[in-house]
Amino acid sequence: SRRDLADAQAAIERFDAAQFDDPRWRYWRARVAELRGDATSAGFYAELATSPTFFGFIAAERAGRPYALCPITPPEAGDSSRALAQPGFARAFELHAIGWFTEARREWDAALARTDAATRLAAVALADARGWHDRAPFALNSGDDLRAYTLRFPIAHRELIVASAQKHALSPAFVFGLIRSESAWVQDAKSHANAYGLMQLIPETARRMAKAEKRAFVNPLALFDPALNVALGTRYLSGMLQRFQGAHWLAAAAYNAGPARVDQWLAKRGDLEPDLFVETIPFKETREYVARVLAFALIYDWRLNGKAFSVDYALSRGTDRPPPRRDVACPTVATEP
Repeated sequence: SRRDLADAQAAIERFDAAQFDDPRWRYWRARVAELRGDATSAGFYAELATSPTFFGFIAAERAGRPYALCPITPPEAGDSSRALAQPGFARAFELHAIGWFTEARREWDAALARTDAATRLAAVALADARGWHDRAPFALNSGDDLRAYTLRFPIAHRELIVASAQKHALSPAFVFGLIRSESAWVQDAKSHANAYGLMQLIPETARRMAKAEKRAFVNPLALFDPALNVALGTRYLSGMLQRFQGAHWLAAAAYNAGPARVDQWLAKRGDLEPDLFVETIPFKETREYVARVLAFALIYDWRLNGKAFSVDYALSRGTDRPPPRRDVACPTVATEP
């Protein structure tokens, strides 16, 4: 935050092997080298560009390379029916179909703990085909499962979200990425902070947005309705984006920590470059949240458009122009997150 690059470099040189396995610290090794005018930064960026992570995407941008994503093709829903041979999964699907979501998740988790990798992927594919989109983010979280992008990043409630995003001048991919980060598509999610639904709205905020949208808001449980939740959530997100002049990274930070805190941070360190500013956010949760939302939004943009918006665009201080898009490709060597 002080831009004391000499001390930053000295700290980086003391990192151990485990830290240099983390894309975050590999990025800052490259970034500090770049800021110091060290030509080794180019090699560091090129190496990191094979990582399909937020920091890997920034590195790919700086190295002039495509974003690294190596998707696998999940089984077709019809081929996934063997998952129903396991009674636990069969019960979970039946419970979900009648709206007993809590009980369905319990049956699912118990069955998942006893299954093999192939059946796990088959069950998730079947769940996705049946509209149970929140299973993949929790079940596919290691190894090659991470490459099942079509399942891990479902395009759920597409018409609703695209229409709401366009109404409020938002990128649909930004809304999809934020929902994936907030609730992982659990439409009846309720957090310890009393936030509800897909976009995790606090009732007080929801009431204000409902009034602005001229929508009825009876009680917090109404926020479990995706149509109402997305309508109010996109209204609020649009307000954050307008408040911070189109800077997506600041809008994401404000959505998580509140706009007043972002104003305080800008007053202290607003002259820092966006990546440096995000790294100096004092809340670990918000630092990681901003990186996650932008990375997820980039993946969703690729899913929606075949290419991904530039991460430099997401980290810009705001522009009215359409986002430039970059190619996505599978490099020869890729380290999955």
